[in-house]
Amino acid sequence: MRSILITGASRGIGAATALALAQPNTRLTLAARSRAALEAVAAQAAAAGAECVVTPCDVTDPEQVAATVALAADGGRLDVVLHSVGGALVAPLEAMSLAEWEAHLRAQLTSLFLVAQHATTHMDRGGLLINIASVAARQAFPGWSAYVAAKHGALGFAAAIREELRPRGIRVCSILPAATDTAIWDTIPGEWSRANMLQPSDVAATIVAIVALPPYVTVEDVTIGHVAGRL
Repeated sequence: MRSILITGASRGIGAATALALAQPNTRLTLAARSRAALEAVAAQAAAAGAECVVTPCDVTDPEQVAATVALAADGGRLDVVLHSVGGALVAPLEAMSLAEWEAHLRAQLTSLFLVAQHATTHMDRGGLLINIASVAARQAFPGWSAYVAAKHGALGFAAAIREELRPRGIRVCSILPAATDTAIWDTIPGEWSRANMLQPSDVAATIVAIVALPPYVTVEDVTIGHVAGRL
């Protein structure tokens, strides 16, 4: 049975990927803050034949991450880990507090460190760690300095541990989607053409294709953009 852990599985890209990967002979451990939202996703995944485990988790809390990873491994190995966290701090440099800056980097970057550190101890050759980054990992946008810094950092961190884990046969992949229609846009000021954004299912389809590759094939970074003129 393939064992898969998905953080941020209650909505957006995490939820879409959970449903896209749901099939018989698959054990999905779904983690996020909201148990009710996770259970709704798990019910759909179970209907597709997957075995589902739901576990509320704050991915910035080392003890909760350790417990979640141990639950997902279930005394054995983890085959695939998808780390997907939402949220964006959008504010001018002079208006951002130190507390906001540090909290955002902890949510976006430190959480990846914690998940990677704990999860890879349960991975063998062919294991796959995927992080949802953003095109902001390679681009810069005014007013998004904290988000851009976190995503640039996540991309660099993933690249470094990829080389560290390569001798063990563990693969590390970063997904860099363009603007995707998720709840992140509900709290960001401005007018956004949500209908013209990528859909979570678009990103999930890419992840499913990577997961389906043979264990000796590694895909390192994937940018998912829009057709010119779409936005």
